[in-house]
Amino acid sequence: MKSRTKATIHSFTLFLSGADVLNDERLDALFEAGCDDAIFGARDGAQYGAFDREADSFSEALASAIRDVTSAVTGLQVVRIEPDELVTLAAIAERSGLSREYIRLLSTHKRGPGGFPAPVTYADHKTRLWHWPDIAHWLTEHEKAKVEVDAHAADLIAALNAAFDLRDHARHLHTEQDLALVSQALGHDTLTSSVNTTPRD
Repeated sequence: MKSRTKATIHSFTLFLSGADVLNDERLDALFEAGCDDAIFGARDGAQYGAFDREADSFSEALASAIRDVTSAVTGLQVVRIEPDELVTLAAIAERSGLSREYIRLLSTHKRGPGGFPAPVTYADHKTRLWHWPDIAHWLTEHEKAKVEVDAHAADLIAALNAAFDLRDHARHLHTEQDLALVSQALGHDTLTSSVNTTPRD
């Protein structure tokens, strides 16, 4: 998730649905479309393409990869992008080049300048999860990370994943009240106009 002014290699994973990408014919189509810099596979039934793409910026690398996979195979959709925006303390330590214990001390305000972002949810009663964009901005602001942290890339992945979730879940909402509630959260009314055209599954 590094972004520089000169061309460099950007690594990320696109999770895919809608067609079997491991089919030989579709794999050939993906490679011919420019995805020869990706490894395609499946993890627990979820299809993915792991990219190492050269581009001037992370945004350009991600945009071109999404364009290539969706144009190569009819009906193929990107449903999620990794590195994921929800992270544990261990993941924060790995992405920042810091020790897990130091991250724990930062999170409990026993070290550092304070203001470490609070967890946003709990996977269970023990496991806390943080929003990586919040952490990335905090680490950048306070110059705490020992490796380069790209807060813009973190924001972009989180925004795109939110858009994919909205696309996939909003189509199951069929009342004006439900769609209005989501539109209110977004700050506009675009969803309410689609209530009569949204297919019922």
